[in-house]
Parts: sequence; structure tokens; C-alpha cells
Amino acid sequence: MSDAHCDVAILGGGPAGAGVALALRTQTRRSVTLVERASDDTPRIGETLPPDARLPLAKLGVWSGFLRDGHLASRGTASAWGSATVGYHDTLMSPLGSAWHLDRARFDASLRAQVAERGGTVRFGTTLTGCESLGVEGFRLHLSHPSEGPSTLRARFVVDATGWKAEFATSQGARRQVVDRGFALYGDFRLREGAAFSTHALVESRPEGWWYSALLPGGRVVVALIGDGESLRGVRPGTPGSWLSLLAHTTATRERLAVCDFTGEALRAVPATVGGLDRLHAEHWLAVGDAACTLDSLSSQGISTALGSALMAAEALEQHLQGHPEALGAYGARVRQGFVEHLRTRDHFYREERRWPDAPFWRNRREALASSALAA
Repeated sequence: MSDAHCDVAILGGGPAGAGVALALRTQTRRSVTLVERASDDTPRIGETLPPDARLPLAKLGVWSGFLRDGHLASRGTASAWGSATVGYHDTLMSPLGSAWHLDRARFDASLRAQVAERGGTVRFGTTLTGCESLGVEGFRLHLSHPSEGPSTLRARFVVDATGWKAEFATSQGARRQVVDRGFALYGDFRLREGAAFSTHALVESRPEGWWYSALLPGGRVVVALIGDGESLRGVRPGTPGSWLSLLAHTTATRERLAVCDFTGEALRAVPATVGGLDRLHAEHWLAVGDAACTLDSLSSQGISTALGSALMAAEALEQHLQGHPEALGAYGARVRQGFVEHLRTRDHFYREERRWPDAPFWRNRREALASSALAA
């Protein structure tokens, strides 16, 4: 059986991968295949879009569709950081409009649907099992689907959008340079019928780390504790009792959850790694989004940065395929510079919290900030 083939194979169907596919299909005539390991209904983490996300969504031609998809407009963020007093950063007067709390499954599905509508191929539930270099002709990818079995795909170029694991890039010799390593434990609450809840996302720092909470479409309230292996020792996803006990000792977070009920579902553990690849591209591949570099979730910039880097990657890739040898290097330099700027901003915010200098989480962050300076 002959190989399927395309100009560009994109591994990963999240915002970064779908964004590259959309940009290529909108701006060029390249054939694109988007390969997504998960099924279309797999739950995803990532709830907030800042106002500036409107710009890449508009450039990708999906802004009007986004507005129709029923996401929840947010007034901005509130934080108890550096003191117990809650401060507000309101988006009411932002020239770009409100921030947004996402129905994440609907958001990702809408982007992938647009890829298909613009002539791209989308393959769900498909796993990369291996690859062969074809030299100047790119790669032969070996794929597997639970019901369809094994298949192959020849691609002139591969985009790694597989998230922080960067599975394809690391298979090609790239290595993740970790600046900080933590994890988040997410729990779900349900807003009681008729109750009011602020549309501000809330961040509250505590000795064990920091808490995030936000109202999502449909009355769901997501609550996350971001810590590390030392500060959250003994807190387990399958037994949320210790997590709920820590939550009970918060102030602003506990008060806003008084009108909510915990669903009782198991917590979801998600890596919160800050770092980037030592190589972002080679002659026939590049990394984009979290595969290229992962930001601190405190910034709430992960999705919008992924969309922005997708536009940059698509432009660089097209220039590269047209014979401009400097295009991929310029893309890599822009991504690295953005990551350095993120580390500097992150350094500033973490140094503002001085209340628990001997608590493991904050002690470890001081050490991580030193690593950030070295990385920058």
C-alpha cells in the first residue's frame, strides 16, 4: 500500500498545531495533515484567554466564529499576591475587549473543524509510532489508529506541536532545558443555581504554592493548586481530602467558593514545567507552542502565545520551503527572545511574594529564579 503524503504534517491538534494548519491553509496552497493522538472529546486543561488573543484569532480568520461559540467574557483578573489584600486588573477599558474563560473542548474542536473546512486533513486518535528520514524529501511517519490500524504518511516537513514533551523534536536529538518544575492539581466545582459568581479569574498565593479559580461556561468553576513535589508531598489526585484541606485555609478563594459545591470527582494532575528546547528546528522540522517552550501558568499566556507562535511558524515554514535559508533561524530567535522576556517578567512577580521565605515552594522558586537568570 502506498504512503499517504502531504507537504506539512503537524503532530498535535491543540491551539499551536491547529493554528499552524489554519495559517498554512489560509495563506498558502500547501497540503496539510493534522495528526492528533487524543479523540475529539478528550478533556483538556487551559481556561483563560487574555484580551490580546483577539489579534492572532483574527489573523487566523476565526475570531467571528469564536464569538459565536459561547465562551464566557471575563472582566479580568484578581490577585492576593504579596499581601492578603485582593487587587484587581480589570479589562473593562481594554481596547482589545474582554478576557475570556473558555469551554476548552469547544475551542479546540472549533479550530480543528476550521482546518478541515479549509481543505486540511485532520486525523483523530492517531499515534506516531516511528519515523524515517527521507533526506531532502522529509520524513516517512509511521502512524497507528485503534480501529484503522497502522499507516504511513510522507511529509516534506514536520511541525512538532505535541506539547511540553516535544515527542518528535526530542526524537530528533533536541533536549528540554528545564528552568522550573512543578505541577498543578485541578478540581471541579459547580455553581449553585441562581448564585452569582465574579467573572474575574482569581490568583491567591499561599505557603504551599498558589491557587487559581475561574468560572467557566455552563456554571462550572475550575480550581487549581500550583505547587511542586516538595510543597505538595502527600497530596494525591485520587484522594482529594488533603487538597480540600489546603483549600479550606485559603481566604479569597474559599470565600468565593461558598456558593459552589465540589463535584467529588478525582483531581487532575498536570505538569507545570517552565523550560524550552535547546534546538527549535532543523532542515525538515520545527517545534511550536509548548513543544518549543512552556511558560509559567501564572502568566495565563499559554494559549495566546501558542497562537502567536503558530502564525510565526507558518510564515517561517513557508519562506523556508520557498528557499530562504535564514527563515527558520529567525523564527527560533524570535521564540527564544520571547521566552527570555517571559522569564524576566516571571522573576519580577515571584520576587513580589515575600511572606513565606522558608516554605518549600517559595524557597524552591528562589532557586528556580537563579536558573532563569542563567538561562536568559
